[in-house]
Amino acid sequence: MKILLNYLKPYKWLIIASLLLASINQVFSLFAPAITGNILDKLVNQPNHFDKEKLIPRTLNEYLYGTDIYHGVFYFLGLLIGTAMISRIAKAFQDYVVSVIIQKFGAQIFTDGLQHSMRLPFQEFEDQRSGETLSILTKVREDSVKFINNFINVFFGILVSIIFVSVYAIRLHWSIMPVYVVGIIFIAVVTNLLSKRIKTIQKNIVSETTNLAGSTTESLRNIEIVKSLGLTNQEVERLNNNTYKILNLELRKVKSIRSLSFVQGTLVNFLQQVITFTLLLLIFKNIVTPGQYLSLMFYGFFIFGPMQEIGNIIISYREAEASLQNFDRVMKKEVEPKPLTPKKIGAIEELEFQKVSFQHQSAHYKALNSISFDVKSGETIAFVGPSGSGKSTLVKLLVGLYRPQEGSIFYNNVDGKEFDFDELRNQIGFVTQDTQLFAGTIRENLLFVNPSATEEDLQIALKKSSCTALLERAEKGIETVIGEGGLKLSGGEKQRIAIARALLRKPHLLIFDEATSALDSITEEEITTTIKEISKEKEQITVLIAHRLSTIMHADRIYVLERGQVIETGSHLRLIEEKGLYYAMWRQQIGERKIAETLI
Repeated sequence: MKILLNYLKPYKWLIIASLLLASINQVFSLFAPAITGNILDKLVNQPNHFDKEKLIPRTLNEYLYGTDIYHGVFYFLGLLIGTAMISRIAKAFQDYVVSVIIQKFGAQIFTDGLQHSMRLPFQEFEDQRSGETLSILTKVREDSVKFINNFINVFFGILVSIIFVSVYAIRLHWSIMPVYVVGIIFIAVVTNLLSKRIKTIQKNIVSETTNLAGSTTESLRNIEIVKSLGLTNQEVERLNNNTYKILNLELRKVKSIRSLSFVQGTLVNFLQQVITFTLLLLIFKNIVTPGQYLSLMFYGFFIFGPMQEIGNIIISYREAEASLQNFDRVMKKEVEPKPLTPKKIGAIEELEFQKVSFQHQSAHYKALNSISFDVKSGETIAFVGPSGSGKSTLVKLLVGLYRPQEGSIFYNNVDGKEFDFDELRNQIGFVTQDTQLFAGTIRENLLFVNPSATEEDLQIALKKSSCTALLERAEKGIETVIGEGGLKLSGGEKQRIAIARALLRKPHLLIFDEATSALDSITEEEITTTIKEISKEKEQITVLIAHRLSTIMHADRIYVLERGQVIETGSHLRLIEEKGLYYAMWRQQIGERKIAETLI
């Protein structure tokens, strides 16, 4: 729980204020039984104390200063009303301050967790389902807020009551306090021991809930495939299996909670009987008056009633503890490394790989092995090769999602270890095979990468990416809503918007990663023409990653990859003349295209 205390430190004065208000609220609430007991003793010991002749003052002075009235009904009534009012006012302020604390705390812990998660290395997100991190952050906020609320509003109130009653009891007779204190401590220890099993179950519930959140997000994100292939029932069954795992754990937890409540309730009832016996014994010995007996019985309700909630408080503590451990695990993950004194690279004009190697943890061989190349602004280079040759890994190295395990990457002759990659990424335009668009309008999707872009910038980017026809067909032009992931668009339309978005950054490094591999041949040709036109302007370094060779024929240099190594380099014509792997791939693809054209 150390992490919880660290997050509460900035609000220590608010917490102190809330505890002070809780003390005032509880103490003034506890005055009522003492006053009531005093009234009872007056009635028993002084039957004429509340003589009706003394109830109504004959003069104003008697009302203000009369000793009879001062010790009469109006005095006790005033005390009861006054203490109740002070208690209610303190409670109102207490609730407000506690609400401020938990709202600020909840926002802070969620924001910190989100910021830290966004700064983690890319590999962390490759190894987990989307939605898992969000589930952890949401759960820690909910469980921690619940525990803080219970601690201040319930548990602390019980502590104040115990102290108040202990002081009151010891003033009456020393034998009363040990019964209260020892009994309460015994109940607390037993409750804590029995709740440890609940902690274990809660950890499993948090883990399974996180998995379910990831699976559900995954299924909803791929809803098109699920529904298209008739896999709805299969997915529902898979998710239901996870749901019922959580249900079984929750039922085990409920059983443990009910057992805890039964044991706790039994002990509380037993303690009440012991206290009643002790008080009756003291009455018969004329040590305690009937009024004091009544007051202590009322105090029993003040203490033992809320003590029934001790089990729930400990359960909320266990839940918060489990969630905070998960949160702490996320926060202890190392963020993407950054140099302490990063160098500035300026506008990207030159890029160089020097014997760069990289191997995935689960792989038996290097994804890239001693790769070297260089490219300058205005040039277009391409990387081709069969599946598994290392093309995707190379792209991730280019944008800093992976870091070289051997060798170095230089931008403007500055080693990648010496500058902040965020400076580099702000100069990159990126178009991928699986275009990621966001729910909203075309304009909102474009402005995502450059919120300060002008209307003129938007129109230039849309024109260069050949989006004019798309906007003319769209119902509301650039303000058309495209749905989450661009569900309302065709593959080619998605790619054109992705290209426009990349160009809107006015990038110095433009990367096309298999940008046409998922398109039909006609759309592929149209997108390829767009890419060629962009490359001809020579305003940036252009890097093409492709499987289809027809999309990279115009590149200044083509690098052929096989099993992580560059085995051929040159222009399209030169590689055809060498009749190596590139030539074989070219013949195969041209043959496939001719067959397709014949069938058409």
